[in-house]
Amino acid sequence: MGRTDPILFPWYGEFINPHGDVALLGFVDNKKFQGDPYDLSLGNWDINSKWILKKKYDTIICTRCAYFAKNPEDFILRCYQFLNE
Repeated sequence: MGRTDPILFPWYGEFINPHGDVALLGFVDNKKFQGDPYDLSLGNWDINSKWILKKKYDTIICTRCAYFAKNPEDFILRCYQFLNE
């Protein structure tokens, strides 16, 4: 992710508490959180396409993603579509 990982990862662990099935948007691995990683480099997710996830999730974690979206509102609405009730 970047040079700020040593600063941000402890904060993530303290304040982000995922539950159930988890989608990790913009993650190439799941070293920090357990879940299904989605990323452009994995070939399974492109933030600026009409992306779909393989299923609905209880939690979607997408740190440092929305500011890369050409249409942030659409990005948030798509995330919401893939959340379980």
